[in-house]
Amino acid sequence: MSFSQDLFTRIALEAGHTQAFIDDCITYANNLEAKGLPVIFSTSHLSQLLDVDIRNLIDFRSFYYKFYRIKKKNGKGFRQIVVPYSNLKAVQRFINEEILNKIPSHSCAYGFKQNKSILHNATPHKNAKAILNIDLLKFFDSISERRVSGIFKAMGYSKNLSVVLAQLTTVVLPSDYLDTFSDKEVKAYKRLIKDGEPVLPQGAPTSPALSNLILYRVDKRLHALALKRGIEYSRYADDLTFSGDIEKLPKLTLIARIIKDEGFNINWNKVGVYKKGRKQMVTGLTVSNDVHVHRTFKKEVKKHIFCCRKFGVTEHLKFLKIEKIGFYKEWLLGKINYIKSIEPKTGQLLTDSFNKITWPI
Repeated sequence: MSFSQDLFTRIALEAGHTQAFIDDCITYANNLEAKGLPVIFSTSHLSQLLDVDIRNLIDFRSFYYKFYRIKKKNGKGFRQIVVPYSNLKAVQRFINEEILNKIPSHSCAYGFKQNKSILHNATPHKNAKAILNIDLLKFFDSISERRVSGIFKAMGYSKNLSVVLAQLTTVVLPSDYLDTFSDKEVKAYKRLIKDGEPVLPQGAPTSPALSNLILYRVDKRLHALALKRGIEYSRYADDLTFSGDIEKLPKLTLIARIIKDEGFNINWNKVGVYKKGRKQMVTGLTVSNDVHVHRTFKKEVKKHIFCCRKFGVTEHLKFLKIEKIGFYKEWLLGKINYIKSIEPKTGQLLTDSFNKITWPI
């Protein structure tokens, strides 16, 4: 997909374009290539590159998504999932792989990044005297099409094409989306997003990278604040964490002002300060004494393995009222592998015990 100046010049001259127009196009292309980005001039050019009717995807974009809700893990409310169908998803994957992944996010952002995990996010905060956890309210849903358009324009794409790329990666959420919000949350959300304004969909492959790029200024400002105060800062998706001496942790009013200034809201139900001696968690991992999977999680996995070995898988699943053995096996193995990714020795011991389970044929 490399850009050939000679070929472009020849075709442009044959089409009757002026030398000034050709020079402007070449400058535009060189700027994109210098950043490792694909050269795209217009909507029709993008359609030709991907052999897809881009205008159709945009004009009827709501029809190219599946909308549904899933219960939150805490049992309180629902999470709106918006998944693009395969034709739109293919275009979004191109945007993600060929454009978004070429632009680095802030070093303090650990979510949605290759070779980074919740372990990397939690490690800077281990054995801290105090932890400050903050969650952003309706993270993806607070990022509008116009902000996404600004990201593509900042990369060097033309204004019109930036709007098109933003339209391909955002969608209007269903009218009943705000039904699960509290009155206070609705008021805060509507300060950011107008009725009928497209936002990042939860299930699109482009949303994670776009959110990291949009949060770059937030990360930059909060990281600078942390450095000034001699403490640690990191972010994993919508989870923000500060750690250090409790008297050095920044005031919540200051953090809230920065976050609001950057176009986001704090989820005040998920804000907490935890001193050493209490349970200190960062993205689901305990950091009080090094970094570990919480003992309750490991205890549950050990209990499942014990029951499967002692009573047999069939009897254990009858007790749990689970019918699909294959699903259960993958579920349990997934939990073990999660533990192994954080605590290799413990995970290997659990794997060895798991391998001794006699599974029905």
